[in-house]
Amino acid sequence: MNKNELRKIYKNRRDELFLKGKITEISTLILKNILNNEYFKAAKNVLFFCPKGSEINLLGLIDKVYDKNFFLPVCCGENLEICPFKKGDKLVLNKYKIYEPETKPVQNLEILDTVITPALCADKNFNRLGYGKGYYDRFFTNKNLSAKKIIVIPEEFLLDCIPQDRFDISCDLIITENNVYENF
Repeated sequence: MNKNELRKIYKNRRDELFLKGKITEISTLILKNILNNEYFKAAKNVLFFCPKGSEINLLGLIDKVYDKNFFLPVCCGENLEICPFKKGDKLVLNKYKIYEPETKPVQNLEILDTVITPALCADKNFNRLGYGKGYYDRFFTNKNLSAKKIIVIPEEFLLDCIPQDRFDISCDLIITENNVYENF
């Protein structure tokens, strides 16, 4: 199967889980696994994402963790910028209908300890399948970024193998509602 076919299949499966009310349950369990993860516990500066539609929702991190600085991505041309985010900050919809903060972007990516990335599915080689725009893969190539890259997906969306292109960047951890997989 090619990437576009996989995107369609796993977007539809995730939408089905969402309609059945299961994404909320899965998100809660993934959030618990993140909070118990040693790499997350040690992190001070965390980039995560605002969920769109049926995506895993980790906004509860803001309510449960007080010793970290949080950031959300902002699409700027072909690239991602990172902007500070705290509870109560105003969010605006971008062209992809994703909420983004209005705070000023941070220039120094070296401060990030952890990047929690959205994905439609992932494989046991720690490759993720995103939406095909390449924002995160371009972001991951930044020479100043040394943060642990975490994929969050439902367990049933972990595949043996997904097609890879030369520009795809693998991640360091996969966190599901049932398990934490480490690529070290």
